[in-house]
Amino acid sequence: MSTYNPQAIEAKWQKKWEETRIYEADMASTDRERNFYNLTMYPYPSGNLHTGHWYAYTGPDVFGRYKKLRGHNVFMPFGYDAFGLPAENAAIKFNIHPAIWTARNVEYMTEQLKRMGTMIDWRARLATCEPEYYRWNQWFFLKFLEHDLAYREYAPVDWCPGCNTSLAREQVKGENRVCERCGTPVIK
Repeated sequence: MSTYNPQAIEAKWQKKWEETRIYEADMASTDRERNFYNLTMYPYPSGNLHTGHWYAYTGPDVFGRYKKLRGHNVFMPFGYDAFGLPAENAAIKFNIHPAIWTARNVEYMTEQLKRMGTMIDWRARLATCEPEYYRWNQWFFLKFLEHDLAYREYAPVDWCPGCNTSLAREQVKGENRVCERCGTPVIK
């Protein structure tokens, strides 16, 4: 081979991996010593994946491959944090219904991740905006509440008036305390 042609070579091996189902975990396995659950963060489907996403997925992907090569049954599910304002605000910005915008981005991001060759078990893909997901999420919350494991409390939160959403601490940037997404000054 004189030159590396990623479109041909990567596509060949990704097809082979899909045919052999190499990344599908044996869900019937009861071997507690060999089963390994490899979970990584779920991205917001408010746009396409970028290098920052892959930065977050490289470590779990490499570690999962290491465990698989050491004989473990690795289960690496994947999902999209699609229930909330980042995806909705992006849809509003582009004048597309949030359900359509989100579904398109979930499909496109899935294809991006497949092209990267990640060891995700795609049988276990979810999006947090799907009724089956939030139905169970609400059920768990009610059980936590019933057993005093969840509570309501007043506390200050960082709020972005530009995005109309509360922010996690790491989403507030710099001494001027601005939103990392839109640059608007954040208020408490």
